[in-house]
Amino acid sequence: MKSIPRLINKIALGSIPFLVILIIWLIFYYFNQRLKWLIPHPIETAQSLWQLTTDGTILRLVSLSLLNLFPAFILATICAIALGTIIGINRTVRKIFFPFLSAIYPIPTLAWLPFVILFLGFTREAIWAVIFISSFMKIIYNVIGGVRNINIEHILAAKNFNLSKTRIVLQVVLPSAFPQIITGLRIGFGSAWRSLIGAEMLVATLGGLGKFIWMAQWFLDFNKVITGLIAISIISVIIEELIFKKIEKHTLIKWGVIHEEYV
Repeated sequence: MKSIPRLINKIALGSIPFLVILIIWLIFYYFNQRLKWLIPHPIETAQSLWQLTTDGTILRLVSLSLLNLFPAFILATICAIALGTIIGINRTVRKIFFPFLSAIYPIPTLAWLPFVILFLGFTREAIWAVIFISSFMKIIYNVIGGVRNINIEHILAAKNFNLSKTRIVLQVVLPSAFPQIITGLRIGFGSAWRSLIGAEMLVATLGGLGKFIWMAQWFLDFNKVITGLIAISIISVIIEELIFKKIEKHTLIKWGVIHEEYV
């Protein structure tokens, strides 16, 4: 029974920023009547969202966007954790790769898109390449930082138990670095979403939410533009609750690294 009041409290507190945005939206709408064509009424947008959801449009667009996103994001996660761990524990490898990572990290992800399209064309593989670059760069820095900041006494204790290097990495290094790794996954996923929408706007032949928003703004249908933005936000919240929070529950909370009441 205690979980129900806690859930209500969580929903109520989490709704405050959205209510503030809604109030600002309404105030702007009523005091800028000449811009009705640009900023629709929230009820009109809600009706548009409901219509596009019930006729299956949103589901189709979200499915296309997730197909464009998840394969590249999963591959980027695996590569970033593997390479980031090696860079974090091996000084020689760090000296080889860190200058390269430092050089390409500041480059905006979509700046790579012309070169990607040049080699891969207007294909789904081009979008995957952009998503990979975007999420990989965000995740790997967090992995490196997490690995380098673990307590050295944990590694020394593992060596005293004669654990192999592989077991030390899997059972000591990665679990100790996991709080920062999960942060990197969250940041990487957010970056992947942003890059995905931008890539879908340019590689419009593959559909998805990016193309939907891009086409809507060309026809000055800002109801659909805002609807697309809301759909992106809703999917992000769902993935946060169903994936990242579940990962935390079965790892960090289970290990006692963080307490459930702080999640």
